Amino acid sequence: DLKLQFLYFIGKQKNLKTMRSAVLMAMVAASTGVMVQVHEPSMIPAGWRATSEKVDRNGKFRVTVGVKRSNKAALDKIFEEVSNPQSANYLQYPTYEEIGDIVRPSAEHTRVVKEWLSTNGVVVTKVHPHGDYIHAEATVAQIQKMANGEFLTYEHTSGAKIWRLTSGVRVPAEVAAAIDTFAGFHGFPLNPIVVDKKLKEKLQAAGKVDPAVFRKTYNVTAVPKTGKQNIQAIAQFQGQYVDDKDLADFCTKYDAGSDCKISKYIGKNEQQPGIESMLDTEYIMSLSNTAETWVYSYPNIDFCADLGTFGSDVTGESTFPYSISISYGSQKIDYCSKTITTRLSDDIQKMGTMGITVMISSGDDGSGGETRQGSNGGKLSPSFPASIPTCIAVGSTYYVNEVSGVEQATTQFGSGGGFSYDFPVPSFQAQQVQSYLASVNKPNAKYATGRGSPDVSALGESFTVVEGGSTIAVGGTSCSSPSFAGLVTLLNEACIAESGKTLGYANPLFYQNPKMFTDIVKGTNAIGENRAAGWEAIKGWDASTGLGTPNFGLMLGVVKNACKNAARK
Repeated sequence: DLKLQFLYFIGKQKNLKTMRSAVLMAMVAASTGVMVQVHEPSMIPAGWRATSEKVDRNGKFRVTVGVKRSNKAALDKIFEEVSNPQSANYLQYPTYEEIGDIVRPSAEHTRVVKEWLSTNGVVVTKVHPHGDYIHAEATVAQIQKMANGEFLTYEHTSGAKIWRLTSGVRVPAEVAAAIDTFAGFHGFPLNPIVVDKKLKEKLQAAGKVDPAVFRKTYNVTAVPKTGKQNIQAIAQFQGQYVDDKDLADFCTKYDAGSDCKISKYIGKNEQQPGIESMLDTEYIMSLSNTAETWVYSYPNIDFCADLGTFGSDVTGESTFPYSISISYGSQKIDYCSKTITTRLSDDIQKMGTMGITVMISSGDDGSGGETRQGSNGGKLSPSFPASIPTCIAVGSTYYVNEVSGVEQATTQFGSGGGFSYDFPVPSFQAQQVQSYLASVNKPNAKYATGRGSPDVSALGESFTVVEGGSTIAVGGTSCSSPSFAGLVTLLNEACIAESGKTLGYANPLFYQNPKMFTDIVKGTNAIGENRAAGWEAIKGWDASTGLGTPNFGLMLGVVKNACKNAARK
């Protein structure tokens, strides 16, 4: 497309000027030995404390360097145009190779990073095809020298111990000008998921919601298979794994129409079932049996760094999933460093430009004044990474009466929602956020006025899950996100049939067509520890349930029409 080529050319020229200026300043700074901070000191989550236990200088870490991308302004413009149904370039995604040409770091930045790693004796294990991520293995001693800090041993109340460099990351100015992130050793795991034996005994019963109930609730109908490739995925963190037998048992019992076999694992998957992973795979697969399913797998080591590795993995292949669900996050302010937060948003924007839709659970800490990772000191906060403006944040509802009728915001837990401190309100959402803040009874607490979440909601209480050979009931926004992602996979199948394209970043389409959602007007996320202050569900978009819950029949009609129109452009 001539217009996209022009945008790329203009962005490239601007980027060259900016890059030359940055390199010149970095050379001047480097000549004086200046060190520049690229990551602020780490936030230490509740439950962790530093100890005097010595750290092994020969201990090894897998580290990831996010190299600065080129032509950010050009990619911003392309992302906006391919995502907006009103644009002449709607769904006209660049090829994988073209995106690589646009974002590939400058030769100078690449040289600086590789020389920095080599000089410090670090072994590079993988370079992203687009050159914007470099993965390596380094010792404690090497990292301490490169990051200008010292490792400490941290111990969790559960007894777990890890080594972390938490004083901030400072690198030579020339290197700082060439990278966004240097991660894998300064972040913490999310709190481990622990289900004690007594609680598990109480859960030994099927929930009220299964795939059949979900389909009936949201008017989900079958979508004819096109025969063309349609891939979906979930990402699992915190040492959660998929058990193939549990998955097969669930499908046999609750959804005979799905084969429920994972087509591909990216990363390690041990056959030790985890409640989160079983929930995610059982519902995304049973609700969308037209697609093959992949699993991106990351251990319980450094959640924020693992998110960056996820961004690299998804965009690191020319064949990739079109619908992805993430059921993890934290509502603790600054749980991940600012640079990692921004970089992941850019990663998910890149995915959107590739035609990928990313759904993320909006969190289970309600308005987020108090969180599982610690208190926010009187400030309300949404969940990261759901607060990223380039993803679709999915909140939770429940039936007021059993399994039919009116839904409201969840009460078993607080469905995460609110306004970001890190990202401004995106243009497609500006009117809704302004209207909501002008109408709602505002909470008696401090809050930001940035990007609002969630975007949409779906049932999230009492889901039937098979895990460890047992049938149990599970609740959380992690029920809602993979289920909604399964619907997006079906919508992608319809879009492929009409245009050969997938929906990509679908929020502009959703916000331009709010009537395809059932507005939720009852409830609040002022629940539990956050019951003193939160966000109410009211008419229109709100920071508790978003636009509302899906009416798949209406969504299917809107999507078919939008994709058909895109094919004519």
